Amino acid sequence: MRICHFIASSMFGGAERVVSNLCNEMSKEEEVHFITFDSPENLGHISKDVHIHYCKEFKRYNIFALWRLAKLINDISPDIVHTHGAKATRIVYNIRHFIHTPFVGTKHNARRGKIFNQLSHVIAVSKEAAESIRADHVEVIYNGIAPVEVTHSEKSSSGVLHLLAIGRLDKIKGFDRLINACSKLDFPFVLEIVGEGSERDILARLIRENRLEDRVSLVGFRDDIPQRMHDADVVVMSSISEGFSLVMVEALFYANIFVSTPVSGAVEILEEQFLMPPDKIAEKLEDIHLHQEYYKEDFKVLQGRIKEQFLLKNIVKQHIDYYKQILKEQG
Repeated sequence: MRICHFIASSMFGGAERVVSNLCNEMSKEEEVHFITFDSPENLGHISKDVHIHYCKEFKRYNIFALWRLAKLINDISPDIVHTHGAKATRIVYNIRHFIHTPFVGTKHNARRGKIFNQLSHVIAVSKEAAESIRADHVEVIYNGIAPVEVTHSEKSSSGVLHLLAIGRLDKIKGFDRLINACSKLDFPFVLEIVGEGSERDILARLIRENRLEDRVSLVGFRDDIPQRMHDADVVVMSSISEGFSLVMVEALFYANIFVSTPVSGAVEILEEQFLMPPDKIAEKLEDIHLHQEYYKEDFKVLQGRIKEQFLLKNIVKQHIDYYKQILKEQG
């Protein structure tokens, strides 16, 4: 099968990681083309088996730019086009009469995106995202990863709770409320926040204002997330909103304990004890500090029960099966 993925973003984040992962895994068995407006450094690691097409200086309301994109898709001649996000989906929807192939769009979050209501075929990354779409048929396919090996070692009993948070330094990730919650903790801890973004200076100032410089650090971008998760005591997700977090999926494979605010995706797969109301983050961390071994054991049981369904190879199979269903319906 010849598959053409298209994303129209201009920064590297969760959705971009999802698309890169899908392209890489699908290219092991299928012919995969990837159309993007982005620069190579913002795509993450892309397999040499993926055919990448860059559309530079694209203007989505420019008729000539739209015509060039339609021609590119027709030249690729895929069996199916798979768009990611509202912008890319709107663009392909607008040229749908000029391309000779069916297309499906993925909604990566539960936020606004009216274009998905107009599609015949939609993938949603969570049940909450699916509920935000008014369409006859929506297929829910969660995000997945291809796990890597980590180094296992005995943890020292220092008495300091090692917290880890990961994500783009953006308001929607709720790192400000995590830092404020940590200012209320009265036991030894350290918090590392991994990621880069526009909120770095604001968060750095908040750390100083709470006098947490010796306990909370912004460590920037890192490429050893699996190992850091394994080495931390608790991975914390304090987001205001999520689609279906890859950090959460990674935690199912690497973390000792993972807790999250009740955002989309987390409420669907986590048990109640691993969820924390936004105003109760400090209380949850206090409870984990007091009952760490119980949380660790219970999370290990949860990991063993559900993580296999989030293996990337299984997620890709669900996508391929859905593509085949669409093509069969198209006759």
